[in-house]
Amino acid sequence: MNFLSLLELGFTYIYSAGFIIFALGIFLLYQRNQNRYLLYFTVFAILSFLANAVDILYYYFDFEILYTFYAVFIIFEAYYLLKAVHRYFQLELNSVYLKILKLLVLVVVFSSFTFNRFIIFAPALIYLAAAFFKSADVFFNQAFNNYFNFLGFNSVALGLTVLFLPYLRFNSYFEKYGIFFKGLFSLLFMLGIFAIYYEDLHYRLKIREEQYQKLFNQSPAGMLLLNKDGKIITVNDAICQYTGYSREELEGEMMFKNLVPIEYKIRAQENIRDILNGEDKEYIMKTYNKNGSLRYFLMKETKFVQADFSTAILSMRIDYTDYKTKEEEIKYLSYHDNLTDLYNRTFLEEEMTRLNSSRKLPVSIIMIDVNGLKLFNDTFGHQKGDQLLIKTARILKESTRSSDLVGRWAGDEFVIILPDTSEADMKKIVQRIKEKCNKTNKEEIMISLAVGSAVKNKESEDLFEIFNQADKKMYQEKISQSKEAKKKLISNILSSLEAKSYEDSLHLQRMKKIAAGFADYLELENTEKSKLIELAELHDIGKISIPEQILTKKDKLNSKEWEKIKEHSEVGYKIAAASKEFASLAKAILYHHERWDGNGYPEGLAKEEIPYLSRIILIIDAYDAMLNKNYYSRKMNKKEVMTELERKAGSQFDPTLTARFIEFITAKN
Repeated sequence: MNFLSLLELGFTYIYSAGFIIFALGIFLLYQRNQNRYLLYFTVFAILSFLANAVDILYYYFDFEILYTFYAVFIIFEAYYLLKAVHRYFQLELNSVYLKILKLLVLVVVFSSFTFNRFIIFAPALIYLAAAFFKSADVFFNQAFNNYFNFLGFNSVALGLTVLFLPYLRFNSYFEKYGIFFKGLFSLLFMLGIFAIYYEDLHYRLKIREEQYQKLFNQSPAGMLLLNKDGKIITVNDAICQYTGYSREELEGEMMFKNLVPIEYKIRAQENIRDILNGEDKEYIMKTYNKNGSLRYFLMKETKFVQADFSTAILSMRIDYTDYKTKEEEIKYLSYHDNLTDLYNRTFLEEEMTRLNSSRKLPVSIIMIDVNGLKLFNDTFGHQKGDQLLIKTARILKESTRSSDLVGRWAGDEFVIILPDTSEADMKKIVQRIKEKCNKTNKEEIMISLAVGSAVKNKESEDLFEIFNQADKKMYQEKISQSKEAKKKLISNILSSLEAKSYEDSLHLQRMKKIAAGFADYLELENTEKSKLIELAELHDIGKISIPEQILTKKDKLNSKEWEKIKEHSEVGYKIAAASKEFASLAKAILYHHERWDGNGYPEGLAKEEIPYLSRIILIIDAYDAMLNKNYYSRKMNKKEVMTELERKAGSQFDPTLTARFIEFITAKN
């Protein structure tokens, strides 16, 4: 073997090795970026290597079948070259190339039986040359820099080399040096592929950098870059809007100067160290803007590599102020009673659990119950009842210290927890509460409370058991005070009614005097006489629930107003029934507007169905109203009143009682 043959064989080895290196390089890039065109170029390089490997094998072994493999590898090499180039430019490869591939493979396989090298090689080489020409056309048409034009010219050169390879073999010069030209063009083509990859990478990085910069500048989240010392490199517009500082006031300054409160400085320095070590941070920071307003930000911070490969910290902040405010409002509401604004039961139970394990003693507990809340609600309505609870809460807050825990335990129950408070100090607070309640006795909303208390002095004692002790004491006081409290409330109701309607004290005094005299005339027992006198005072107590504008209206009442008036009997019944002292009068109050003929209200009872005392008080009430008040169309004299009573006896009034009453009035005079 002469020197040129050895040189040609050696270069063929180098040429094949070049394809392997190219294939490995492109494949590693594919593994990193997962770009499909890199995979196709890898397959192209491997097939090129295989074709050259078969050529080398033929040199040593001279097997005719190797021609067939050589041609098949060339055909597939051509196809994957086309796929790679088209994929790079995101173009669709015409399906005709795949059809030609299938046809050529069949032609090569069948031609292999002839062992005619020309018939086997010619179609494959033409297909490969066409692939290089087509690739050149794509490179020229899609070119936006010289790399692509270079690849276009190189593809044309490779195409021509491949196309005329069978003919050039007859030229002695090309026979000696052709492999060097082909290798040179192939090497340049491989380098060109790497060049466009890095051009593509650079272009994508440039696009990404522009996108990042656009995102950075236009993001609604405040964003800034810091160096490793906490110096601000750059900020976006959102940061300026959030903080009130301009770019000039922020960029180039340490973040501790304007953006980080002094109490967060140590934490911020620790965060910088952790972030530079690869740890991402997310937290909520309280800070102040330029004008001193408090703001909350949700902070997200991470390590960031800049274009010059220097390390920075990307700090993003989202305005959290509204959310934080709402969060605090929700937390406040979850621990406070929405009516009284005191602590609620949930909070008190949590505090009792905490204080139960505390060594800070003594701990005192005051349990409070509002006397007569149900009666008050039935009388004045729930809105007034809510005002009573609010007024009670205010008294409790005013009577306690800022460190004391005052809360609403249930509907009409309140609890005061007094940390680090002795029994003596607790009793002073209880006394203040009672004194303030006593001052309300003459007010429209009178406060009467039952109070119980207990003290935890030892760690071994259970605070919840102390609570139960206070609750029992409160209940005992409630029982003892209940009668007096309700009596005070009813007295207060009568005073309020006197102030808002015609039911003045003179009218009630006259009715009580007439009732006492008529009871004697009827020879009622003392018990019944006392009931009748009390009924004279309380019969219209239910009118306290009627709006003043209806009670004092001089014109004729409309149907709705009249229905409201008629409700007072039932309200009066509820008021009396709520008190043991007056419960026996409840039905007499309920039915004191029933008529003898059954046309009264609220139930339309007739004759003896109506309670006896209700029938009596109806006559006394009508008599005093006609004689002394402008209740009817005009005031009447006594004779006119008697005539009216006689006229309505048997319809509105009990006829027998009416006759006895007329006799009683006549006998008095």
